[in-house]
Amino acid sequence: MIFSAPVKNLNRERSFILFAVLFITLLGTLMIYESSSIQAYKIAGDAAYFFKRQILFFLIGLGVFFLTLLVDLDFLKRYNKELLIMTIVLLVLVLFVGKKVGGARRWFSIAGINFQPSEILKITFLLYCADYFKRKKAVISNFQLGLIPLGAVLGLICFLLLLEPDLGTAVFWILWTFLFLYLYKAKKWHLIGIMSAGLVLGFFLIKLYPYRLRRITAYLNPFADPKGAGFQLIQAQIAYGQGGIMGVGLGEGKQKLFFLPAAHTDFIFSIIAEEFGLWGTLGIIFIFCLILHKMFNVARRINNEFRRGILLGIIFIFALEVIINIGVSCGLFPTKGLPLPFMSYGGSQLVTHFCLLGLFFNASRPAKRAESSSK
Repeated sequence: MIFSAPVKNLNRERSFILFAVLFITLLGTLMIYESSSIQAYKIAGDAAYFFKRQILFFLIGLGVFFLTLLVDLDFLKRYNKELLIMTIVLLVLVLFVGKKVGGARRWFSIAGINFQPSEILKITFLLYCADYFKRKKAVISNFQLGLIPLGAVLGLICFLLLLEPDLGTAVFWILWTFLFLYLYKAKKWHLIGIMSAGLVLGFFLIKLYPYRLRRITAYLNPFADPKGAGFQLIQAQIAYGQGGIMGVGLGEGKQKLFFLPAAHTDFIFSIIAEEFGLWGTLGIIFIFCLILHKMFNVARRINNEFRRGILLGIIFIFALEVIINIGVSCGLFPTKGLPLPFMSYGGSQLVTHFCLLGLFFNASRPAKRAESSSK
C-alpha cells in the first residue's frame, strides 16, 4: 500500500471532520424529535421523550469522545486480544441473560438503558484486526498463515451473532473484513473463495428461516405482501415520492404518523427525504462523503501501521453503515436494522460512534505522524 503523503493542513482536516460530525448529529437529533414526537407522546406521554434521551446519549457520547482521546493506544494494542475475548464473553452471555425483543436476544438492559454487545465489536474487533494486519502483513497472502487464524476468529463472532439471531450484523463484519483483506492485498482467489462460501452459507441461512426469506421476497417485490413483509419498504418509498425534489417542509411529513415503522431509527433518512426532498438527501450524502474523504486523507498521512489500521477500520465501519442504511431506505438492499451513523436514534450506537471518533482523533494526532510503521 502507498499512503505516504506530506502532512499539510492535518489539523484543518481533523477540525472539519469534528464539526461536520457535530452538525449531522445535531441535525439528526432535530429529526428524531420531529419524527418521533407523536409516537413518544403515545408511549410515554411526553412528545420529547426520545429527543431528551438522544440529547443525553449525545452528551455521554461527547464525554466518551474526550475520554478516548486520553487513552494510551499502546495499551490497547498490547491488550487487544484480551479486550476481544471479553467482548466474545458478552456475546455468549447475552444469549442467556439478554433482553428478548422481537424473538432476538441482542440487548443487555441496565437501569432502563439497552445496549448491544455487538456494538462493542466495533472497537475491540477493530483493534484486534489493526494489530493482526500489522503483524501478518508479510504473510496475508498465505491462506494457512494469514487467513485461517483471522477466519477462525471471525467465524466464532459470526456464529454467536447468528445465534441471537442477527444475520445482518454477521454479514456486516464479513464485508468489513473483506475490505481489510482486499486493502492488504490478500490473493484475489482467496477473496473470491471466501465470498463464494459466504454466499452459499447465506443462501442456506435464509432458506432455513422463513422470516429471512420473506425479507428477500419483500425486497424483490414489496407489493406482493403490502401489509406484511413489504409494508415498511413501501412506506419508505412513499416518503421519497411525497418529498419529491424540494420536500414537503420540516414538520409537514405524513409518514411519521404511524405509517413508517422505525421512522426515528433505521428509516430516519426516509423522513429526511420526505421533508427536505431530493436536495436535502443529496446534501446529507454529500456531507457524509466529505467526512469520509477527509478521514481518508488523514489516514493516508499516518505512517504507523497499527494506528493507520485503526483509522482505516473506522472509515470502513462508517462507510458501510452509511451505504447500507441509505441503500435499505432507498430499496436497493433488503431490510436490515442498521442505523444511520450519528443521525438515527439509539444510545449504544451513538456512544459507540463517538468512541470510534475519539479513537480516530487519538490515532491521527499530528504528533504521531513521524512514527515509524515498525513501532
